[in-house]
Amino acid sequence: MLRQTFLRGLPGFALLAAARPAPAQTPPQEPFPGNAPITLVIPYPAGGIGDYLTRLVGKKLGEELGVSVVVENKPGANGAIGAAVVAKAKPDGHTLMCVPASTLTSNPWLIKNLGYDPLKDFTPLTRLIEFPNVLMVNPDFPARTVQELIDLARRKPGSVNYGSVGVGSSTHLQAEMFRRAAGIEIVNITYKGSAPALQDLAAGQVQMMFDNLPSAFPLISGGKVRALAVTGARSSPVLPDVPPVAAVLPGFVEVTWWAILAPAGLPAEVARKLNESLQKIAKDPDFAKPMTDRGGVVVAGGPDDLRSAIQSEIEKAGKLIRELGITAQ
Repeated sequence: MLRQTFLRGLPGFALLAAARPAPAQTPPQEPFPGNAPITLVIPYPAGGIGDYLTRLVGKKLGEELGVSVVVENKPGANGAIGAAVVAKAKPDGHTLMCVPASTLTSNPWLIKNLGYDPLKDFTPLTRLIEFPNVLMVNPDFPARTVQELIDLARRKPGSVNYGSVGVGSSTHLQAEMFRRAAGIEIVNITYKGSAPALQDLAAGQVQMMFDNLPSAFPLISGGKVRALAVTGARSSPVLPDVPPVAAVLPGFVEVTWWAILAPAGLPAEVARKLNESLQKIAKDPDFAKPMTDRGGVVVAGGPDDLRSAIQSEIEKAGKLIRELGITAQ
């Protein structure tokens, strides 16, 4: 102890101590501009995959940015009501939305006086995740394969009802594509969201439905509904025994995606900060695993990827809607 005290008293020891590197410190987190809460809009009701995805993103985004993130459900018109609200919001980064492709790509062809332009009224941030849909039936429904479903519907035209989440949603368009490809007549029953439609499918109020695989997976695994096929090019890893629709109807391959956008005019620095945070979230196992466990594929594309996807799928949706003879409401 005496020797240590003596050495500390020497000038040379003081110099050596000063030359030692300081312990590494984590730089303080750059505050998000405005430091106010972020409102993250999901234009569908609670309970579906979109609601689950949005709340998971909101939780992670709040942690990344150090601000409170409030999720708001604004359902109606296949996401158009909530999207129109976000389009008119102040572009300061404190209002965002999480939407499926159809809100941006089908709605312009289906809804008069839409209230927003998907290419002009939003700042694209990231296309987070994509996944196939799955064709399901009520467990008591007699068809156990796609071909049996088609055969039954052909024998009794108009006797099979299907649930959908609004005109122009992937659940509606894929069912109509199926109807046309199979040469059958089935009846659309429209719901405001995936959760109530799936509940009625499980209860036998409707006989069949196409829906996002992550949203439907808990009911499938729990035996509440029966999966007949997926809309991807091949079976999903989470449903390896469920074939693709294309095995019976060649060329029937469709996937959907969900994206995060902000109002148009978002400052470049705010967009950069949000993108950095969203890219980190996409790589976080706490986000990725719940999605992949339900059959999703994390995309985490940047703004250019999302803008390109919107542009190309608007054209594709328009062609399909015209071919199906669906008119704007």
